[in-house]
Formats: sequence, structure tokens, C-alpha cells
Amino acid sequence: MKYPEYRVQGLPIGCGVVESACKHEVADRCKRAGMRWDEPGNENILALRCWDLNGRWDEIWRAKSAA
Repeated sequence: MKYPEYRVQGLPIGCGVVESACKHEVADRCKRAGMRWDEPGNENILALRCWDLNGRWDEIWRAKSAA
């Protein structure tokens, strides 16, 4: 890794940003009051959230209607 170069560019070089995003998306979103997920259900919900956050939600419906 070219840490000095990345620092000059103002880019994050630690894993804190990723860990924070995981905590927010997984822990905060899936462990709210009244929410109970088994592992397969949790994985499905997280997959849908990823599709949505990446702006690919419409692809799900196109693939579903084609099936």
C-alpha cells in the first residue's frame, strides 16, 4: 500500500470507515427493537439492502419478471 500517497490525497487508510459502515448497516439496521432474523433471513435482507444502496433495485425486478 502507498500510505503516504493516500494520506496526501486525503484518503482514509484505516479500516474504521468500513467497520463503521458494517456496524451501521448490520448491527443498527438488523437489530432494532422487535426485529428478529435467523441467519438466512438476515443474509437475504442484507443482500436486498446492498442492491438498494448500490442503485440496482430495478435489476431485481427485471430478473424476477424474466424468470
